[in-house]
Amino acid sequence: MAFQYLLTNLLVDVPGAQGVVFLDSEGESVELISRQATAYELKLEGAYHGIFLRQAARLATLSGAGEIERIAIAGTQMQVMSRALKGGYYLVLIMETGTSPAIASEAMQRASEHFNREIP
Repeated sequence: MAFQYLLTNLLVDVPGAQGVVFLDSEGESVELISRQATAYELKLEGAYHGIFLRQAARLATLSGAGEIERIAIAGTQMQVMSRALKGGYYLVLIMETGTSPAIASEAMQRASEHFNREIP
């Protein structure tokens, strides 16, 4: 299954979703799709969330909390949810403020299962 297809489905499944990026372990975008943000904006947002995921994973290890699955950040202008995948890959979903975190989390869970099957 193509990554672009999976990203499109994720964007459609989350009302209020504005963009989604699939990134490698170094923060480089592999695929992305957007409703209005530029590719540069999505790549930048994705790269920063890679830093957040790595730092959260480090803190989780130090505190004995286990592995990080996802991080959600809600601001006054947007919400962003990141989800760790196998092999250091990760997904970043950018949403409008007011988007249901429960719907987004469920859609990200489904998408991550598909991505993990497709990642070599």
